[in-house]
Order: sequence, then C-alpha cells, then structure tokens
Amino acid sequence: MQETKYIGRSVRRLEDRPLLTGSGRFVADLGFPDMLEAAFVRSPHAHAAIRGIDAGAARRCEGVHAVLTFSDLAPLLAQERLPLQFRTARLPHDITPLVLAKDEVAFVGEAVAVVIARTRYLAEDAAALVAVDYAPLPAVSDCRQALAPGAPCAHRARGSNLLIEFRQSYGDVADAFARAPHRASVNLKQHRGGAHSIEGRGAVAAYDVNEDRLTLWSSTQLAHEVRAFLMTMLRLDENQLRVVAPDVGGGFGAKFVMYPEEVTLATACLLLRRPIKWIEDRREHFLAAIQERDQYWDLEVAFDNDGRLLAVRGQLIHDEGAYTPQGINLPYNASTALPGPYMLPAFQFDVRVVETNKVATMPVRGAGYPEGAFAMERLLDRIADELRLDRAEVRRRNLVPPEKMPYVFPLKLPAPARRSRSTAATSRATSAPRSRRSTTSAFPSASVEAERAAAISASASATASRERAAARSNPASCASAVPAASPSTLARCPWGKGSRPRSPRSAPSSSASRRTTSASWPATPASFPTARAASPAVRP
Repeated sequence: MQETKYIGRSVRRLEDRPLLTGSGRFVADLGFPDMLEAAFVRSPHAHAAIRGIDAGAARRCEGVHAVLTFSDLAPLLAQERLPLQFRTARLPHDITPLVLAKDEVAFVGEAVAVVIARTRYLAEDAAALVAVDYAPLPAVSDCRQALAPGAPCAHRARGSNLLIEFRQSYGDVADAFARAPHRASVNLKQHRGGAHSIEGRGAVAAYDVNEDRLTLWSSTQLAHEVRAFLMTMLRLDENQLRVVAPDVGGGFGAKFVMYPEEVTLATACLLLRRPIKWIEDRREHFLAAIQERDQYWDLEVAFDNDGRLLAVRGQLIHDEGAYTPQGINLPYNASTALPGPYMLPAFQFDVRVVETNKVATMPVRGAGYPEGAFAMERLLDRIADELRLDRAEVRRRNLVPPEKMPYVFPLKLPAPARRSRSTAATSRATSAPRSRRSTTSAFPSASVEAERAAAISASASATASRERAAARSNPASCASAVPAASPSTLARCPWGKGSRPRSPRSAPSSSASRRTTSASWPATPASFPTARAASPAVRP
C-alpha cells in the first residue's frame, strides 16, 4: 500500500508558537510613523433623515486632522454603495450599505461620519462634538409587523419591506397531508446572535507614494474578495492595491464580508496620505457588526402511525435587517437544510425575506444550516410526544438507511429565478394569492466560485493579450509592457496627475509574517458584482 504524506500522520502546526508566546501580529499591533487613528460617528436612531452635519467644533479640536462625511469621500468613489457580495439571486440594486450614511440612517449604529485624529482618544472626544441634525422617522423592528398593511418602510425610498420571496418544494404535499393519520405543528422563533470574536474588527490603511500603492491590513476572513471589491470602488488596478490579513483573533462569519468601515478607512488614507488605524470596540461590535438569524418558523408535519415522516409544509419569515451586504444565502440555506438526514417524501416551504431597521443578518457559524436542522429536530420531538415514542427511536426510523445511500433529495435540481422586490409591486401581505414556481436547493456557492474563476481567467487572458501586443510593437520592452494611461484615466485617478502606469508585479512578499494572507491575484473591477445593476439569477 502506497504511503501518503499526511493521512494517518501528525501534521506539525505552524502558527502555535508565536500565538502562545504572545508574539502574534494582529491589526491592533501594527504601527507606522505618523499614523493617525479613526473614530466613527454613529446614528442613535433606528430610522431618521439627515438634514445636516455640523463638524465645525470637532474640526477645531486639538489633534484632529479631518472630519469626513459622505460628501467628502464621494469624489474618490466609483459608486456610493458597497458591491453586492456573494450573489445568490436576482436582487434590487439599492440594498447594500452606503460607505457612510448620505441623507438617511436605517439602524442604530450606522456610520454617519469619521473623525481622524492623532490618537483614538482625541478622535472619540471630537466625534462626540459632531452635531448631526436628525429628523426621526417611523421605524420597524419586527419582521412580521414589517409585512403588515400600513407598516413603516425601513427606507423612505421603498414601497415595501419585502425584499424577496421564494418557495422550496417537491412531492405531493397536499395529498400526503390529506391521507396522513397524524399531524402536528410547531411555531419557532430563532433569535438573533452575534459572532463576538475575541478580536473585534479592525483595519490599518497606508499609502506608499513611492510605490503608488495603497495597502490595507484588515482583520478579515476574505482578503482576496475585499481587495477585488475595493478595486471596484476606488478605481484601482491590481498593482495599486494590496490587502493583508495578519493574525485574526476569531471571525466566525462576522468578518466574512467587506464592511463600510474598511472602504471609509482606505478612502480617507488616499485623501490624507497618512496611515490610519481603526479598531472596533465592543460597543461598536454590538451595534454595527453583522448578526445572524432572527427568524419565525411556522411548520406542520404529517406522519404515519409508526412516526415516519410523510410531508412537511410551512413558512419562514426572515429578518434581513436594514441592508443586504451578502445576498440571501442565510435564509436560502436554512430553507434547504430543513429535510436534513431524514427521508422526507414531500416538502413545501415558503420563505419571505424582510427588511427592518436593524443591523444586517448574514451567515455566522453555520450559514443558516443550523436553523434548518433545529426546526426539523423540533418536528421530530413533536412526533415523539404525539405517539409517546422515544425521541431517539423516532429519529432512527426516519434516518436515511445505508442501503439507500446516496440519497438524493429532489431539491438538488436547478432553481428558477425568485421573485424579488424589484418585480413585486406590493408585499405579500397586501397582494392577492398567486401561484409560485418551486425553487430548489443546489447550493449557490459552487456557481459563485466558478464565476470568480472565470473572471480571474478572463483578466489574466486580457493582460497577456496586452503584453503580447506591446511585445510586437516594441520587443525590447516585452518584460514590462503595459497599456499607456489615457488623460481621462489619469483624471479619474484619486492620487492626481502624477500617477503613471507601471508593469505588473508578482505577488507582494509576506515575509513579515508567515501567517499573513496577502491578496494580490489578478482581478479587474468589472469581474465582480456591483450594486449598479441587478444581476441575473445564479443557477447551480
């Protein structure tokens, strides 16, 4: 039998010694000459219009270098909102967060301005002096009430709080319930929860004038994606931006998304040409870091005299929060995970994703799958109670047996497009009943990864074509040929007319830390989803 390098052998760990001896390098440990620190001014209202911002008193404080609002950052940005990350369905274009609030805040803790000062203490003191003229608006905090007729809208521009609705189904559910000798139901509330890693979010942005390159060190779980999205927002090419993830003190999904604070910090660094650090405090984590769940489940199960499943039907109302940074994979995964490892002949499940005036809910530890598993396990408990059977025995009778493996659910079929707010005139609560096409459960991640791979390949091919064309016209320069920058390109460049095109580099070295993840693979801003236009549905 051929020996393997890793299977059956202990693998020596690389990261333990520096972490256990206190010599790890986290974002808060990084320091640079002349570095400034940032503090954010955050909304105390769940929903309010912004009538004006007076930062005069804050700007006059000793040690304060800048107080920046949306209007200060806008000239450097290619778009006002963050790109939609991890598209999983056709969604409206205006659902992602703004870099800083523009004329409206939609949840308590939304960033309105940023203060840049010599120390964090000075920045916090000055942030308290920023006077924001708010006009409070009606807010909605419960996703069920958000669907009621006449409910306040989470955003003034919305006609409805319903973001999207879809159905998961297979089998003849109506017939199964009609013929079933037993039925039972459960109503579940799965409350919100946060990641609460030991290390909060944080970032340091530094601009190297000699290299003409911006570097962002971020406590993130996805350095490459943050780099690609920042390239889109700041109109940078792959040689002008580097994103580094040093040691990260926990993430659990809350750092698996690019936040407005990272974009704000990077943009402020380009404006001030000084290194800037921001470290999230625990209060900010409670207010502004994404959370998970906040769902209402209404389920009914049909079963026979032996406690075997015949069908499940029901509905899920999912609280999306005020914004959607990362698609709808959380409620989608929850709905597809409900059958679990059990033989379920028929299934029909309606999902409504609703906006409220709370912080966004995105995947944290399990990405929606634990919620579906929890719901099914409660149904099995109800069956055990109704038939006075042992809970473990009910599960044994319904588990997929070895002789039926691999067991394929009909949910694994391709999914049609879902109904979203962009195609819905009113919410379901006020609309007439209608038929829906079934959607299915092939997970969207594979399609997203394939899309990224294709984008990277296309970018690399385009670069190679440009180099070949340059080599033909000037063979001596083939090793460093790049297309010349047009005057319009230089005019858009945030660091001015002195910018010049440079030859592509290899990936920056990460010798400063073996554990550093450096994002520097080829990508173009056009290769990734933006919030400018609704994307087509991603099909598995």
